[in-house]
Amino acid sequence: MTKKELSPLEKLKASRNPLRVIDDIYKEAQEGIPLSDDYIGLLKWYGMYPHINSQNLEDKKYFMKRIKIVDAKINLEQLEVLAKIGQKYAKGLVDFTTRQNVQFHYIEIKDLPEIFKLLDSVGLTSRMASGDGPRPIMTSPIAGIDPEEIYDVSHLVKEVDSYFDKNDDRFSNFGRKYKLGISGCGRHTANHEVQDVAFTAFKTEDGDILFDFTIAGGLSKSKQIAYRTNKYVKEEQVKDVAAVCAEIFRDHGNRENRNKARVRHLVNDWGLEKFVEEIETRLGYKLQDGFEEPQITPHENRNHFGIYKAKQEGESFIGFATNSGRIAGEDFQSISNICKKYGVKGIALTPTQNFILYGIKTQDAQTVADEIDALGYPYAPTPFRARLQSCTGNEFCKFGITETKEFSKVVVKQLEENHPDFKENVTIAISGCGNSCSHPQISDIGFVGTKVRDENNNRVEGYDVILGGQVCGVEGSRFAHKTGVKVTADNLVGFIGDLITSYKTDNLNTSSFKEYLNEVELNK
Repeated sequence: MTKKELSPLEKLKASRNPLRVIDDIYKEAQEGIPLSDDYIGLLKWYGMYPHINSQNLEDKKYFMKRIKIVDAKINLEQLEVLAKIGQKYAKGLVDFTTRQNVQFHYIEIKDLPEIFKLLDSVGLTSRMASGDGPRPIMTSPIAGIDPEEIYDVSHLVKEVDSYFDKNDDRFSNFGRKYKLGISGCGRHTANHEVQDVAFTAFKTEDGDILFDFTIAGGLSKSKQIAYRTNKYVKEEQVKDVAAVCAEIFRDHGNRENRNKARVRHLVNDWGLEKFVEEIETRLGYKLQDGFEEPQITPHENRNHFGIYKAKQEGESFIGFATNSGRIAGEDFQSISNICKKYGVKGIALTPTQNFILYGIKTQDAQTVADEIDALGYPYAPTPFRARLQSCTGNEFCKFGITETKEFSKVVVKQLEENHPDFKENVTIAISGCGNSCSHPQISDIGFVGTKVRDENNNRVEGYDVILGGQVCGVEGSRFAHKTGVKVTADNLVGFIGDLITSYKTDNLNTSSFKEYLNEVELNK
């Protein structure tokens, strides 16, 4: 009797390592063997999701594809390849994400073999860009470049990423995703407060470098600011601690309820003390006590817009703003061309969906800044363009209730036109659903997609309004509060305008617009 051939999904369920199954799938794809619908559930481990959960066959053939950027940096050769993929295979739609990765749209299965060859030719991959395992590590976009950084963690990020990749049989089939942050940024751009596990560098009074160790942060519907473990981690311990936390989550995370399958739920179920004890038991040693939180930069100041001198002699780096994280394919190609023209070393992605060019000859810096600015990506952006983030929305995401990307681009332009003199730092996030991928819960003004009734009692796209979010270390962070106010998409710009006008009229004795948003009471 012949042994029954397992389907791809049966293979996945029988395997602790879905990546091995998927590697076989792509070998078949490269040999021209068609991929059936049975494979679609496996594709997320290679950063791919169907655009929309639709019965329309035309919709079902397209995918979003996420490219894993290991240390937030893309060198010149990689940039050229990504620009080519964006133009040739993605219909010119490129998004920068809040986890410092690149997302393409309109990808078709038939193009995967060629796309993978292109990625492999410059050392890029989408393997483990998503799926139920360790996600790409959040870090400083200019580690090793910024002279004001606390510590260059580039080698640590690569070491930890490589460790998970080489041991994928142990780390690729969790109950759900596992999000890490490792940063030595002087402006704390990696948002450690909302990571599952994070290591944030600081310098002691004696000049030594240690990492403040935080766990159990996260957004979405079960939002939570991370806990300080009251432990400091040494540089040589970072990889082992990250791996042990992953092992604990793998072994004890909730596999029965996907909504409870995150590190924060496990920590809350066990208690922080028990979780830390388990870490130290598996490590075989005690971590250094660390009861004092380092000084942390407020959320609104975590950026590097403008022209700066780099650590490297004769080099500079420049921070630019996108508009809601979307880059037109032709603009992406133009940025690549400009970088090649001036010998720029590469581009780094920020957690705010913006980007930094690095390795620029200082004598060329102003010229490069002006040429990129002329494309529509300013290095001295308005407050609205600098810090307005948006998720994928219902254009491509099956969870999206509202369209966000193209809508947000219009919102930014209208706010700039209506309020040219507004100069205060403000973070705004527009999310298509309650999963909050654009971070409305930690923004000054957050909009969460829903359906509302317009003045004619028609159900239209709209948003729940939340105000006053902030991240500034574990002790100084807070989530935005619900206002009970709903606005239609058509009235969103006017709503922000009314807030600005009321602040200028009566600031309620506050010192900033940010502070005002936590004091003002809205008419429901």
